[in-house]
Amino acid sequence: MGKRKTVWPTEREIRLRFILFAVIDAASVQGVPAELLLQAHKLLRESPNEAQLLDALDEILAEDEMDGFRLPPGSEAEELMQALKKPAL
Repeated sequence: MGKRKTVWPTEREIRLRFILFAVIDAASVQGVPAELLLQAHKLLRESPNEAQLLDALDEILAEDEMDGFRLPPGSEAEELMQALKKPAL
């Protein structure tokens, strides 16, 4: 039996995971539908790539309940999202 090569997430993917976790937490307080948050939480337990993480963030932030949500100005999270060409959440 051959060994499976371990594929480690990139630093950016790790940071996006933390951002998604924080957004899920904030969204649960704001009343975003549980179905959407459960999908995003399940994604965190898997090995998502950068595109999947960004899609999950986009879906949550597009909800009406998240209108006006912003990451702390000047934070590393805000800078990363701006670098990824996302609106200044």
